[in-house]
Amino acid sequence: MTGSLSTQDRVRQALDDAGKALLAAARPGSWPNPRRPAVSGAAGAVLALHVADPDRSADLIADGVDWLVRAQNDDGGWGTLEHLPSDFVATAMATAALRLVAGESGAEAVARGLGWIRRRGGVEGLDDPMMAQLTGLVLSIAGLYDANRLRRVPVELLLLPARLRRRLLSYLTPPFVALAFMQARQRRHGRLARAVERLARPVAVRLLEEFFRQEGESGSYGGDPWLTGLVCTALSRANAAPHLVRASVGYLRATAQPGGAWHLVHGVERDRVEVTGMAFSVHGLVRAGLADDARVLAGRDWLARCQQREPSVVYASPAGAWTWTGRTGWPNALETVLVLRILVDTERDEETDRILDRGVAWLRAQQDNRGSWSTFVRNSLVPLDGPCPFITAVAVEILHAAGVSTADPVIERALRWLAKSQAPDGSFEARWHRGGAPATAAVVHALSRLGMSGHPVAIRARDWLLASQRDDGSWSDGRGDGTPDETGHAVSALVACGQHEAARRGVEWLVAAQGPDGWWEPGQCCIYIRDHVHYCDPLIAQGLAVGALAAFGGGGR
Repeated sequence: MTGSLSTQDRVRQALDDAGKALLAAARPGSWPNPRRPAVSGAAGAVLALHVADPDRSADLIADGVDWLVRAQNDDGGWGTLEHLPSDFVATAMATAALRLVAGESGAEAVARGLGWIRRRGGVEGLDDPMMAQLTGLVLSIAGLYDANRLRRVPVELLLLPARLRRRLLSYLTPPFVALAFMQARQRRHGRLARAVERLARPVAVRLLEEFFRQEGESGSYGGDPWLTGLVCTALSRANAAPHLVRASVGYLRATAQPGGAWHLVHGVERDRVEVTGMAFSVHGLVRAGLADDARVLAGRDWLARCQQREPSVVYASPAGAWTWTGRTGWPNALETVLVLRILVDTERDEETDRILDRGVAWLRAQQDNRGSWSTFVRNSLVPLDGPCPFITAVAVEILHAAGVSTADPVIERALRWLAKSQAPDGSFEARWHRGGAPATAAVVHALSRLGMSGHPVAIRARDWLLASQRDDGSWSDGRGDGTPDETGHAVSALVACGQHEAARRGVEWLVAAQGPDGWWEPGQCCIYIRDHVHYCDPLIAQGLAVGALAAFGGGGR
C-alpha cells in the first residue's frame, strides 16, 4: 500500500507518526530522554561511592558492579553508553572500578578489559595528553598503571590570573582539578612540585566551590555522574573539601537508576530534565506546525523559564544564558541558541519577549573578538570550547530573526569569521556534533534565511552537502552508515536553499529508516570528548528528523 503513495504522502504519514510518538512521551512541561545508561557514569559513581561512602552505599555499589559486568561488550571493552562500540575512556573507567571494587567476582571482566586496552596500545597509545592523564591516573588508583609514567598535570595553571585561567581551562576546570588531586596521591614529586601543589590546593577547592554554587549546591559537576564521581574520588582520597564530597555522594546516590546504572547526564532540577534533547524535540514539533499543542507550549515555557537570571562567576558571563541541566548549571552558547531559536519561531507574550531580549543581549556580549561564538568562555583557548561554526551560524540566524540587521557589526563580524573558517572543501566542523554535516548545514540554513544563499560561502557549503550525500540518500560522519541526526541537519538546509531533489532523497531515507513506533535510531553523533567519547541522543535525533520532514513537507516538491 505504501509503495503507491507519493513522497509527500509518505512524509506526511511519517511526520504524523513521529509527532504522535514524541507527544505521547511528554510529561507535564518536559520530555524524558530515553537514552541508554552510561558506562562512564556507572563506573565513576561506583568508584566514588566505594572510596567516599562504602558502608551506606554498599547496595548501590554492588548493583553497579553487577551492571558493569553485564554491560561489557564481547570484545572485552565498554562503550560510553550501554551496547555502543567500545572506547578507551569507558573501558579504562570500568576496568579500574571493577578491579578496585569487585574483587574476584570481577577478575574475568577486568582481564578482558585490560586485554582490550593493550590491543589499543595502552595509555601510551593515546596522543591526547589530558586523556592519557585521566585514564592513566584512574587505572593507577586500581593498581593497574604506574602514574609516574604520565606527564605531570600542570597544576600551576590554577595560580594564573582568573581571566587567563578561564581562557586556558574553561569548562575543563573541574576535571583538571580532579586530575591535580589524583596526581598528588599517585605520582612521585620533587620539592618544587610539592610546593606548587600546596599553593594550588586551596585555589583548587575554591574553584570547585564556585562550580558547586553555580549548580545550585546540588553536588554535581556538569550534571554528570561520571565527572562528579571523578571529582568526588579525587577529593576523598586527598582528604580535601569534605563538604563537597558529602554533597557529591548525595547527588550520586540520588541519581542511581534501578538495576545499578547511572545515566550520562542527570539534570540538577527536581525532575532532572535535560534541556538539550528537549530543545531539539520542541523545535522540531514547532516546525511541524504543532506550536499550539498544549504539551509543546508547556515544554517551550519550561525551557524559557530555565534562563539564568544571575551572572556566572565561573565563566564571568552576564545573565541571560541557558545550560543543559535546567535552571542551574554551566551557562553556555550551545543550549542558549537552541532555546532562543524556539522563541524566535513561536508567538510570544511580554514575558517571553523579555526572555528573548535578555538572550539576544547575552549573545551580543559573548561574541568572541574574532567574530565567532565559543561554547562556554568568551575568547576561549580550549579547543573543544573554541570558536564553533555551528553555534555561530545559529546565533547569526537568531539575531537576524530577532530584528538585528545584516549590516550590524555583530553579524558582519560573524560572517567574516565564517568565511575565514570554512575548510578548503567547503565544509565546517562543529565542536559538539560529529562530522561535517551539522555545522555545514547550519551555515547554509542561516545564510539562506538571511537572503544570502548566493554568497560564495553558502554555495561552497551547499556543494559540499550535495557531494557528501550517500548513495542511499542519507548523510553520515564519513565513518559509518547514515544517521537521522546528520540527515536531518542536511535536509533542512537543502530545503532552505532550494535543493529539493537532494532533499527528497534525504527524506525518503528518513521515511524508510523510521521505526514502527515512530522513532528513529539515533547515530553516535554527539561529542562528549572529541575523538574519544561520542554518544547518541534519541531526542536530538527525533527533533532533527521531524524538523527536516516538516521543512520538506512545507517547501519541497
